[in-house]
This record gives sequence, structure tokens and C-alpha cells, in this order.
Amino acid sequence: MKKLITLFIAFTLFSCNDGDFDVPAFEFTNTVSSCGEYVLYTLNSEKTETIILSLTESQLGTEAGEATYSIPSPINITYRLFDDAINGSNYFCQEIPPSSPVVLKELEAIEGTLIINTLEDKNDDGEITGYTYEITISDLLFLDDNERIYFESFTFGDYSK
Repeated sequence: MKKLITLFIAFTLFSCNDGDFDVPAFEFTNTVSSCGEYVLYTLNSEKTETIILSLTESQLGTEAGEATYSIPSPINITYRLFDDAINGSNYFCQEIPPSSPVVLKELEAIEGTLIINTLEDKNDDGEITGYTYEITISDLLFLDDNERIYFESFTFGDYSK
């Protein structure tokens, strides 16, 4: 009987499997790059992970203050993991993406709130010379198969134009 119980316990312990689920680290540089005016992206330091923010022209306005937008809407957020580093700055600007590096994982945000704080950039005379957009995302949710990846608050970065 002891052997049977021991065998049952051993079988139970070794049969557990947490799968191959990898939670993205979401540790990106503070540099926000763009492709055109409405596709913004940030990369990790190895350039193998990216967050892509697709906007419409109305989100990057010229009125100072904070605005919030629901995700998904016209706004989309995509996470991508690549097998190798992205070379060059035109990867996201091409209509047909290059065959290398290969996308290993792509997740679309299914929920969240985009917060854009618009600041006016002024010269010494007080004239507006451009705008800086402080971009954060709250309650960001991705689904990876049946697993939920949730971030309560994520700082996307600052973008100037």
C-alpha cells in the first residue's frame, strides 16, 4: 500500500506542467520612434521586442492637456517578439515587412486605456515650436492563447513632433 501511495504522489508531482508560457518583460527603451505621424513604436535594448501603437490623426492634437482613448478602437496596440534584432529604422515603414527578422509572437491588445498628455514646446519668445506627447497605457490586456497578460500601468514614452 505504501508503494502505491508513493507511486501516486510521484506521478502527481511529475505530471504537473506549466506549459511554455512566457510573459513578456515589457522593458523598453524610453525612445519612441515613428513611421509617419500615426505609427509609433518603441523597442527593447536588444531590438528583439517591440510595442507598436497605431493612431489616427485626431489623437496627436495641438491642444495642451490630457486625453484618454479606449483600446481597441481606431487605436491598436501590438506586441511583437522577433527571432533577431531589427536592423535599421524603416522596418515598420514598409508596406510588405522584410522576411528577416522573423516574428515569433504577435499579440494584439484587447483592452486598455491610452492616455496622451500633450505639452507645448516653446522657444525663448514664447512661440509654440512643436508638441511633446507623454504616452502611457493603463489596464493593458493581451490574450496569448487562453492566457491573459495584464499590465496595470505601462509607460510607452515621450514623442515629439
